[in-house]
Amino acid sequence: MMTNEKNQTIAYYDDPANAYADQTLHADMSESYERFEKYLTPGAAVLDAGCGSGRDSLHFMQAGYAVTAIDASKEMCAFASRLLQQEVRQLRFQELDYDACFDGIWACASLLHVQERQQGEVFHRLMCALVPGGVLYASWKYGETERTEASSGRLFCDMTEQRVEALAQVEGGASIEACWISEDVRADRRSQKWLNVIFRKET
Repeated sequence: MMTNEKNQTIAYYDDPANAYADQTLHADMSESYERFEKYLTPGAAVLDAGCGSGRDSLHFMQAGYAVTAIDASKEMCAFASRLLQQEVRQLRFQELDYDACFDGIWACASLLHVQERQQGEVFHRLMCALVPGGVLYASWKYGETERTEASSGRLFCDMTEQRVEALAQVEGGASIEACWISEDVRADRRSQKWLNVIFRKET
């Protein structure tokens, strides 16, 4: 993503005045948790990629998984570190350096901030971080546009079924296990549709 867009996106999450962590901390993600966890074995190693408040990491820790959490925002890392009582690494997707470390990767509403032309590179890095047979859950706002949101300055890259199929095809060693559309879990944003995908790294 371009430098100014990257900085504006991260700056939004770094600004405590936006209260993003507090606004999303109690969102009900139970349906997506259930769909993701059916691919995991007890004690599986999970990467929460773009963890935000740490809400999902906390759930996975309480479910008995070995959780690593990362986020590009210094403020989100600090908030999540306090919630989880463990260090959260500040890291952008373009800097991912894990190699066959995780049984599952959870990228909930985070890859949507990656510029369209960099989605393939980031997807490759995520696949590299998975063990063979591992799974990646990712969600994007549903659509075909890349835009900068006027009110917040954040970059958004939307996705459709065709776009994520192209990601998997370009990567080669990835397949789509499940794909579904859902509405936003926040009551005031029900009209927002989300594309949810579970990819598997081939063995």
